[in-house]
Amino acid sequence: MTLRLPIDLREAVTEEARVAGDLSRVVLFALRNVERKDVTITQTRKAGLPLSKPQLLHVGAEARSVIRAWAEEEGVSVNAIMVSVLEEFFKRLKKSKALREELRLEIRARRGFLPS
Repeated sequence: MTLRLPIDLREAVTEEARVAGDLSRVVLFALRNVERKDVTITQTRKAGLPLSKPQLLHVGAEARSVIRAWAEEEGVSVNAIMVSVLEEFFKRLKKSKALREELRLEIRARRGFLPS
């Protein structure tokens, strides 16, 4: 899946994703921790948002199919769904120290062995 995020959202994701592969983990964690009913879809096309360069993410076939189905139901792009989910997630992340810690533990646990 390829995403183009608004610059401020890209910086927030990058702050949490410190090594290769973490970006996908942040996206999957956000999808698990945000209720679909709480997400207000923000159009990214023709909205005049300054977007980052395209980023390729490997999120897995199951997550990709759920996101695509959601995008088709809403009549928007996959990118619009992911930008909206990540915006909602980072609003919550700023307010919740427990959620921040849970995300960091999740990332560390899935990173595996990293040579120093």
